Amino acid sequence: MKSEPSEMSSLETQCLFGEKVDILDKQFDWVYCKLRTDDYEGWIEKKGISEIDIETTHRVIVKRSFIYKDKTPKSNCLLHLPMGSKVLVEEMQADWCKIKFYIDNKKKFGFVPSNHLVSNDHKIKDWVAIAQLLEGTPYRWGGRDTIGIDCSALLQLSYQTYGKIIPRNTSGQVLLNKPKINNLNDLKRGCVIFWEGHVGIMIDRLNCIHANAFHMKTITEPLVNIVKRIGKDNHIVKMMDFN
Repeated sequence: MKSEPSEMSSLETQCLFGEKVDILDKQFDWVYCKLRTDDYEGWIEKKGISEIDIETTHRVIVKRSFIYKDKTPKSNCLLHLPMGSKVLVEEMQADWCKIKFYIDNKKKFGFVPSNHLVSNDHKIKDWVAIAQLLEGTPYRWGGRDTIGIDCSALLQLSYQTYGKIIPRNTSGQVLLNKPKINNLNDLKRGCVIFWEGHVGIMIDRLNCIHANAFHMKTITEPLVNIVKRIGKDNHIVKMMDFN
């Protein structure tokens, strides 16, 4: 999803496979859309969407999966599915799920490993563990795909597995009605730290996981190191308990 209808414009965010958008405007090969997941708006190339409204049943819970042509890992991979992608399962089997999907408005079928999917209403209590699955993922401004991700998308995608849809950017996330933490000594797993334009997730009382441009990847490091590195120009704005 781009800021302008051009390949050269900056990346605002990414729409994941199976997510729905509302088309608000059209311009040549581009459409201006609102992503229903979080109401984010931007330009998408027409070739990236299918104008068919279906109800998905499951979502990808692992870091990344694939749609296979047949029920065997040796078959061709039709598409990759990053975490959070949504699919319509036609048939559940022990090891494979048969899914229906559309490319260029044409109906297709494929198979996804059953243990890579959960139902849309499935909730994971330890959502921080999902964030930890993404450790090592490269940093990408505007990235929401597990090939490249930014700090606020790391929080949004992992917290979604807890059954909560939250805003895409830190400017909206910091306004959420969550218990406020006033003392660093009260931090624990599941607490979230906000700086101006940046966010990190505490995996325990001392260590924080965040996608960042300093390391150009998602990394866990002591919170004191982060504070020392960026605190000179950007002090902590807010600390909240997301448990």
